[in-house]
Amino acid sequence: AGKCGVFAETDINGLQKQGVPANELMASLFEAIVQQNLSVLTRGNTLRPVCLLLGGPNTFIPAMQDAWRHNVWKVWEERKFPLPEGKTAEDLVVVPENAQYFAAIGAVLYGKGEEPDVAQFTGLEALQEFVSTGRDTMRAAGGAAKSLSKSPEELEEFKEEYTIPKHEFPEFKPGEIVEGWVGIDGGSTSTKAVLLNRDAKLIGAFYQLSKGNPIEDTKEVMAGLRDSIESQGATLKIMGVGTTGYAKDILKDTIGADVALVETVAHTQAALHFYDDVDVIVDVGGQDIKVIMLKNGRVSDFKLNTQCSAGNGYFLQSTAGRFGHPIENFADIAFKAKGLPVFSYGCAVFMESDIVNFQQLGWSADQIMAGLAHVLPKNIWLYVVQEPNLAKLGRRFVLQGGTQRNLAAVKAQVDFIKMKVPDAEVIVHKFCGESGAIGCAIESIRVTERHGHTHFIGMDALLGLGFNSKRDESTRCYFCKNKCLRTFIDTKTPDGDERRFIIATCEKGTVEDVAKMRDIKGKMDEKKKNFPNFVDVAAKKAFTSYSPEVALKETKPGLLTKIRLPRVKAQLEKREKLKEVKIGMPRALNMYNTGPFWSAYLEAIGIPAKNIMWSDFTNEELYKKGSRRGSIDQCFPAKVSLAHVHDLIFKKKKPDIILFPIPNTLQTDLSDMLDSCSCPTVTATPEVVKAAFTKEGDVFAEHGIEYWDPVVDMYRPALAEKQLFKFFNDKFGISKEENAAAIKEAFKALKTYKVDLLRKPAREVLEKLKADGKLGVVLLSRPYHHDPGLNHEIVEELQMMGYPVFSLDSLPIDEDILEEVFGADIRAGKIPNAMAVTDVWKNAYSTNSAQKLWAAKYVARHPNLIALDLSSFKCGHDAPIYSAVEEIVTESLTPYFTFHDIDENKPTGAIKIRTETIDYFLQRYIEDMQDKKEKKQKLTELLEAKKRELLEKKKAEQDEQDKSDPALASVSS
Repeated sequence: AGKCGVFAETDINGLQKQGVPANELMASLFEAIVQQNLSVLTRGNTLRPVCLLLGGPNTFIPAMQDAWRHNVWKVWEERKFPLPEGKTAEDLVVVPENAQYFAAIGAVLYGKGEEPDVAQFTGLEALQEFVSTGRDTMRAAGGAAKSLSKSPEELEEFKEEYTIPKHEFPEFKPGEIVEGWVGIDGGSTSTKAVLLNRDAKLIGAFYQLSKGNPIEDTKEVMAGLRDSIESQGATLKIMGVGTTGYAKDILKDTIGADVALVETVAHTQAALHFYDDVDVIVDVGGQDIKVIMLKNGRVSDFKLNTQCSAGNGYFLQSTAGRFGHPIENFADIAFKAKGLPVFSYGCAVFMESDIVNFQQLGWSADQIMAGLAHVLPKNIWLYVVQEPNLAKLGRRFVLQGGTQRNLAAVKAQVDFIKMKVPDAEVIVHKFCGESGAIGCAIESIRVTERHGHTHFIGMDALLGLGFNSKRDESTRCYFCKNKCLRTFIDTKTPDGDERRFIIATCEKGTVEDVAKMRDIKGKMDEKKKNFPNFVDVAAKKAFTSYSPEVALKETKPGLLTKIRLPRVKAQLEKREKLKEVKIGMPRALNMYNTGPFWSAYLEAIGIPAKNIMWSDFTNEELYKKGSRRGSIDQCFPAKVSLAHVHDLIFKKKKPDIILFPIPNTLQTDLSDMLDSCSCPTVTATPEVVKAAFTKEGDVFAEHGIEYWDPVVDMYRPALAEKQLFKFFNDKFGISKEENAAAIKEAFKALKTYKVDLLRKPAREVLEKLKADGKLGVVLLSRPYHHDPGLNHEIVEELQMMGYPVFSLDSLPIDEDILEEVFGADIRAGKIPNAMAVTDVWKNAYSTNSAQKLWAAKYVARHPNLIALDLSSFKCGHDAPIYSAVEEIVTESLTPYFTFHDIDENKPTGAIKIRTETIDYFLQRYIEDMQDKKEKKQKLTELLEAKKRELLEKKKAEQDEQDKSDPALASVSS
């Protein structure tokens, strides 16, 4: 990611743990920075030669210079920009002498050009006075808090309670064979290894900051573990190995680990192993914050940070390093601070800016470090968890993760928690840094004892393991159109055993052999059949032909038309174009739910289906090629629209016309809407695209293409009819009757798309979920998130885990279903009708926002559905409804998961942690559902048995009474 340092750091950590070499990561980083500048900061302008590269990075990093020259030259070639003959990129993209000083030199030159009486230099005394005392007032005005501790006595009391005593490991006798189970946590910034005995007692541990390569890091920590045992003359025998963290999968494959456990589960295991009655686990690592809520010893909910709030522990470490202090001294320095600045919470880049501002205001290093510790709990509870009422979560909190070794961070967290929950018990895990490793080691004991053996390659084989990792064009996967890069890791053990491990973005890419790939694909196809993904169905069916009835009438011009009516003749000539004209449309934005309307309308007015083309689905190559004309930095779905139009312009089979309609309003099934407006950014994008491609000459005209962006109000069909008649009558000479018939066919296609292709099959799947007691995932998103290039195939990962996925438009709205879901609340007067959103959002006018809110209501009331809320970074319409959507869903205790702030980059490691955690949580949730169902069934059976018993008893009593009464006996006889 080029736009944000935190996003880029998240990417680097994830890719590093997948084995991507450092040199390739650095090259990718330079490329990302240049691409970001060319796609946004140039505002669509062509950089004209000679280009000067200024500033420190451009001066001192030759590879950055190469990235600029390579990409700027490509822009010039694409735009056919005239260049001086015989000149190379090195001649035209130049780093001048003293490039790092140009801003300062410019200030001098500007000052020399001013009139002498503008200002007079009076010496440095006033500046020195301001630095020493003058900034105190500014600091006070900028907001400040007291120190981390109230008094020296309170601090000493805190240290006494929360300083973790050094663990004394057991001693072993010379010649003793020590059996142990190893847990390895390949985290974002550190690697930890622990050794447990059969009783899950800690008998060894090793911790070090990561050096960049997860395999090399693992070899070092494992060597440290062995040395701790064998230095006593004992022999270590490894009985099993578990891995967790960002590097868990690569380590599982290369060293033969017995289990690769998702981090959230590993941390839960470690907490529950050492502490009883835990309510909340707070894990703060180098990259991620994980908050796990428990009930009766089981996970009841969890929260993970987004990309925006990533890098917490690492940020503390890097800031200490910037001030010349090792991270181990952070707390002692921060505790000395008298007063501290108040940081903004949430975004690490904003906090980085705060540091610069606070330094200018005269805050010292110790005060800034104290301020960073002080803001950490706000980041955890107010930004990540978004729950200010901590008391509702419980009272027993366990703090875990390497960051909890920092007592300044712990002090801030303890104070914050106890301010919110006065009777809270806050415990720092006695092995906080190693808790993830302990959790997976515990799991390895369970797995190996069940299977009776370990898959570990052995300590000698591991320490002597040679390896080489490669990720370039030669490793690219061609098993599907995405053509993803893969990482090949070739290993060789000391005894000559050679193996190749492949890290890929999907299962198909993990093999090289086509036959093996086909086997994998067969299994994946079977899973897709059993667990349908209606998001994928919606994406594909939105861009197919619906074979509408052609409304265009055949007209043959007569002699009078040719001679006397030139206007009619011109109209007829326009109509003739319909048979041959080729129209291209971008597969972007609200085309994902209006595509059937447009393709059906165009076919109905006489354009053959074969002459209607679409841009490709979003992929990295498409975006990189077409994003350099960006003039504003809006959300990614809008930015990528430029690339889709670029794709159409540069297709081998070019369209004659690019049609990118402006959807002012959208069709909706919801009621009580004030309006049904499209997102303003979506509405404006077709005009932004037009401006971008006509800024420095008309690119459309250069390629013989016309660009059309008619406005249409689909919420008001009568108005839409008038708008399209006015536009297409002028373009193709169609009549009012033909236009009306085409509009009718277009809305009919839209209905077929929603009802026949989505809701009917979705209903069948929903009924099966109810019958089987299983769960389906509803994607709460905007229509364009159906694009796999925008949703990063998150929904496909969940589908492969065994969950059907529903889009908003696929949720069935048959009367009996709506009665089942909403009937009780309608009768109770809680909601006016099944399709209303005014009970949760009074002023509903934005179509897609209202649909998300309505779908949240649907999910909250359906026992077999859970919510996955997906939103793009910078989405101004989603941000206001985040809390409303969450409250609607969680009020009914329905699982609710989020992927907010997704952007152009795909943080594979972070996505994997979240999806695996979601899967783990949902499996427990399904078990609880089934347990409740069984209990209910047993209770029903008991009640029925009791009822039968009572009836039989009553009948027996009646029979006895009949026998004792002669009159009744004679009647009965």
